[in-house]
Amino acid sequence: MKAKKSFALTELIIAIVMIASIISMSLSVYLFFSKQIMINRERYNMLSQINYAFEDMAIRTKSAVGLDSSSAFSLTGTAISDIKHKLKFFGEQDIYTVTPDEQDDNMWYEYSIENGGLILKTFGNLTKPAETVTLVDAKYQPAMTFTWYEGYEPNFVTVNITTKGTIKPNVQVSRTQGLRFWFIDVKK
Repeated sequence: MKAKKSFALTELIIAIVMIASIISMSLSVYLFFSKQIMINRERYNMLSQINYAFEDMAIRTKSAVGLDSSSAFSLTGTAISDIKHKLKFFGEQDIYTVTPDEQDDNMWYEYSIENGGLILKTFGNLTKPAETVTLVDAKYQPAMTFTWYEGYEPNFVTVNITTKGTIKPNVQVSRTQGLRFWFIDVKK
């Protein structure tokens, strides 16, 4: 007569503990990678919006023909740089047809932080109504500086845009780029 083989209680408990630990490890690995994917997706989104803002600025500043006095840079005292947080200039409505001597086809552009987001405002032209375009969403808390340093050319400015992520740990994305104005000097 053969004896029936069965699991002892200790073997059964050990098997349950091992299965639970494998499931627990698998779940923690899954949660870790899913959080990393969400953080990387958000970082990519922030960088895409920053790049879009820089592309827009680069295209529009090339056709600028006038600068608002509040946006002009000047060095006072012992300062070696001047920093602004918004930029307002007069430029071509059709940015691909630059006519510096003709003012009828121009409009005002203003890059600033408003309601928490980085925006572009266009206004001052009768043929095209004023509009506001969000370049970087407010949820990323963008910060922007326009800087002119001593020794720079009078038509060159450095722009820095920084954003903060919404997922913990908050990732910060920052990019700096130079902008060149072709028909005006940004320094007084």
